[in-house]
Amino acid sequence: MTLTAVPLRHSKVIYLIRHGQGFHNVAGHKDSSQYLSYDWEDAHLTEYGWQQAEALNKHIANLPNRLQVDLVISSPLTRTLETATGVFASEVWTNESQGVPLMREQPAKQEHQAAHSAMSTAGCPPFVAHELCREHLGRHPCDKRRNLSHYKQHFPAVDFSLIETEEDELWGPDFREEKDHIKARGLRFMQWVMTRPESRIAVVSHSSFLFFTMANFGLHASTDVQVQTPSLPPFSSTHTAAMCQLVDQ
Repeated sequence: MTLTAVPLRHSKVIYLIRHGQGFHNVAGHKDSSQYLSYDWEDAHLTEYGWQQAEALNKHIANLPNRLQVDLVISSPLTRTLETATGVFASEVWTNESQGVPLMREQPAKQEHQAAHSAMSTAGCPPFVAHELCREHLGRHPCDKRRNLSHYKQHFPAVDFSLIETEEDELWGPDFREEKDHIKARGLRFMQWVMTRPESRIAVVSHSSFLFFTMANFGLHASTDVQVQTPSLPPFSSTHTAAMCQLVDQ
């Protein structure tokens, strides 16, 4: 066995969280052709999806040693922003004396949007959105981003400064992103994460992105870890957050 000592300042702990159940997941489970339907464009979490995110919130709060997160990085799609809110926000926002809300109140829309209170930033780490950790691009409208101004209105405390265009210029209806491209995108994302000053970072993203991103690293791990690394539960926001440590070479 070879042991390598690495200065702590060159290491990060990254918690990888998949979004909770979305309305597109429910429809697609019943009929996979529904993933091609614009009815589920940038789908919201279902009520159960919110419950999954909030269950992880409670799990973190009950850990013997409270999980320290310095930064939350989220895909800019609605279901990941809602999941990040459910996991890391615990206080309902009621008025301007609490500052800008993390997420504004939203009413229920049958089969499209679950009702939820406005949530405060109190006790939350900073949130930043990044396009590199979006889901598998192309063809499926559920993975299409809305206009940036929409997200800024509904998630006013999230930092969207890294999103460069108002409209979604990455998604298209007539192509499907190659798997090797997702892996390369995931590697670029992790390289960017390593430039951040924070040491403990939560990433809230999507199944395909996390699967192919982690495939970049599994070959350097033990056989047992290689078997487990690409395997993500159906909705991993209900499970203990996965951890990986990257070394800045």
